[in-house]
Amino acid sequence: MFIGVEKMKSMSQLAVLSRRWRPSEMKLDPFQEVVLESSSVDELREKLCEISGIPLEDIEFAKGRGTFPCDISVLDIHQDLDWNPKVSTLNVWPLYICDDGAVIFYRDKTEELMELTDEQRNELMKKESSRLQKTGHRVTYSPRKEKALKIYLDGAPNKDLTQD
Repeated sequence: MFIGVEKMKSMSQLAVLSRRWRPSEMKLDPFQEVVLESSSVDELREKLCEISGIPLEDIEFAKGRGTFPCDISVLDIHQDLDWNPKVSTLNVWPLYICDDGAVIFYRDKTEELMELTDEQRNELMKKESSRLQKTGHRVTYSPRKEKALKIYLDGAPNKDLTQD
């Protein structure tokens, strides 16, 4: 369910989905659509300021990883995302936001991260684990072992069968 949905008026506009991270509560707000006239980071920050009430100078943002809905554990989001990339446009590395539907997380940089007791952390880990498993996402990332790439030049390593 989207709150405050803006209507796109032209194909030159860019629609991104934003989600506010509240570190003091360890929770994510629902998605909100943000329609941009350009690929400007300044415009994105201004729009996030409008919808959230966070002062412009206190807004930090990060691009979600993977595909929609870019699920991430609330235990990882504060440290694991690339917050405030040093770019002026959205269509360059490390963002590469060129198409509609990208997910942007944002936060108020003045908001303190909630201190969790071991019990709270374990409870949150259980909740997050079941939530992320329901959506088909893993809580932990373990890359597959890579195989070596073999490059054969001019018929090598075929043994010459005429040499017996």
